[in-house]
Amino acid sequence: MNQTVTISFSGLTENVKLARVVLHTFLSFRGVFDKDIFDTELAVSEALANIIQHTYRGEPKCITMTINWIDPDILEVLLRDFGPKVDVSKVKPRKLDDIRPGGLGVYIIKKIFDVMEFRDVKGGNLLYLRRSFLIPPKKQDLDVGEI
Repeated sequence: MNQTVTISFSGLTENVKLARVVLHTFLSFRGVFDKDIFDTELAVSEALANIIQHTYRGEPKCITMTINWIDPDILEVLLRDFGPKVDVSKVKPRKLDDIRPGGLGVYIIKKIFDVMEFRDVKGGNLLYLRRSFLIPPKKQDLDVGEI
């Protein structure tokens, strides 16, 4: 069954935790492995931190997060902000051998999600993320001989 959840919140760093809780719960209900949930939360947190730090520059404007589950195993995350347009040519990961704090958010997002792209919207930005998961079979789906 396909399902969508949308939440809107102020672009404050403390609200990243709220987004993570919603995402965690959403993926847990679908039987996603804990490691995959953690990785997905991490990548979405990085994207939200980039919006808060680089697009909003600390101004607590609205962010809308939409999570779509497409059966049997695809997650879409859409992050919508209302800040200045992002120069997509400047959105790239730094080199891993450049040892310094920060700057790995885009690398993490691209490593965890199969698709990361900016979609054209009026008055702001829309970051589209998509990934698929390996979903373990539910116990009731196993034959008695498999247990």
